[in-house]
Amino acid sequence: MILNAILQNTAKFFLLSSLFCLPFIQSTQALGYEKQTDFNLHLQSVKSDWRYDNARYRTRISRAGFGWSETLGPYLSGGLSLGYLDLSQADNPLDTAKLSSGYYGGLQLEGQIIETRYLKLKLNLSFLYNDTQNQDASQKLTNVWTQTEIKLLARIPVSERLSLRLDLNSYRLRGEQRNSGSVSSIDNFTHDQSMGYSAGLDVAVDRNGSIGFDWSGGSREGGRVYFQRLF
Repeated sequence: MILNAILQNTAKFFLLSSLFCLPFIQSTQALGYEKQTDFNLHLQSVKSDWRYDNARYRTRISRAGFGWSETLGPYLSGGLSLGYLDLSQADNPLDTAKLSSGYYGGLQLEGQIIETRYLKLKLNLSFLYNDTQNQDASQKLTNVWTQTEIKLLARIPVSERLSLRLDLNSYRLRGEQRNSGSVSSIDNFTHDQSMGYSAGLDVAVDRNGSIGFDWSGGSREGGRVYFQRLF
């Protein structure tokens, strides 16, 4: 537990330090920049512990969606993400809560910290709104929650087509489980752990397209597959 606390505090220090330094950093790129659109498709499945007032449930979230971002300046890009969402809690006593489906949508900003031949380092800030529902003859359930995240992203080229991707993240979730019918209640929930990390590989298929995958641990455990193209 002591080691875990040290790792969490160290991660927070690096994330906050990067956020503080972002407005002052200088890029190796010239001030004249090329505007680009980054489009991606992604599939993700992760599990984590959600804490309620009187319980804790193992929760799996599966997403299928897309996102795009536009270059806003030589060091900054921003965009949107949208998609379909499944939420499952096998040990939740309400049948309608065991599996619910819905959608998510959000915003993100990404700032470049370092870009060299051997390392690209970025800071990503994102906000997501999530909504899932399920209903049977006597009960209706709605889950609504928001999540905010800060990521420190590193991309390390291994070869001409292969890159290693690493990230360190701080994750915050707040929401409500709204029950109506035979059981009527509003139960608040939050995330049981805030710090996480991921590691993966990115493979270039041509000059502007790539596919990749990553595995995550810490606050969320699972994997993601994505397809990316620049225009």
